Amino acid sequence: MLTSITALRSTIFPSARPALSAPPPVERFQGTSWEECQEFILAIRAHASWERKQRDPAWMADFAANYFWHHALTWHSRLPKDVRQDWSKLEIALLDQWPVPEDDLPQIRPTPAAAPPLAAAPPPNTNEELNHPFQGLLKLVLDGSYINYYVELGNRSMGCATRDPNEATLVRTIYSSGGTLLEQINHSPPSWLGIRWMSSGPTLGSGSTDDAYITHVDKATLKPPLVGMATRPWQRIICTVLASGEVIPAWKIDETKRITLFTFVSPDKTALALVSDPDAYRKSRNNEIRAKLFIEPTA
Repeated sequence: MLTSITALRSTIFPSARPALSAPPPVERFQGTSWEECQEFILAIRAHASWERKQRDPAWMADFAANYFWHHALTWHSRLPKDVRQDWSKLEIALLDQWPVPEDDLPQIRPTPAAAPPLAAAPPPNTNEELNHPFQGLLKLVLDGSYINYYVELGNRSMGCATRDPNEATLVRTIYSSGGTLLEQINHSPPSWLGIRWMSSGPTLGSGSTDDAYITHVDKATLKPPLVGMATRPWQRIICTVLASGEVIPAWKIDETKRITLFTFVSPDKTALALVSDPDAYRKSRNNEIRAKLFIEPTA
């Protein structure tokens, strides 16, 4: 009789999910290491597969949002809305923030193989991190504007915007264990690009309205120009450079924590600011314009 009832139920509810095991567990993610980051990503993927939502990036992002905690919650709250609401973007942001150390990357030397038949090249994924040295002019792309602007530094100690490519800062990427650095190659003496805060004690993260500016750091002394701001925190720019050429700068807290910085331009299109909470900063200075940094390749 029980067998008949089970068969009848299957006939009436053919699409009902069988009573299998409980959903895969998901632990809170607090951002302690790259290993924890990868475990968290795999747990979200496994749970989404169990829910049959693995092709729903909005659902996955909303579900994952419930498990950020401690430093990771602060980081997640500062992300742009489109990243927080799309798992495909959020997953990339996670891997950028907690990357695998270079020492842990496998050193693979594949045996040369015969050349495959010629085929059309797939379109480039411009969201992928650039994996080779890159050189060009440091460009500004302003929200809602089709006019080209560039970052001008030269002998100045504070970056500003210019429309003249001849005044633009020429950089190349240098990869190190701590992250990608930007070397300014049209400046004497040789220098790195750096970040310096306007306040001697800036607050970083959610709610911050503090701003920093782009400067240069002497390669020999590893110091920026003083210009009466010796007490302002500074460091060399550490960034992620995407295949599209986009430069995403960050402020390094320690060996495991970084804070993504966002770019704003003054209404007169001259002064530049790097900030850690774009929403709070925009509210305090609602006339400033959001922008992105790119490296425009030179011939």
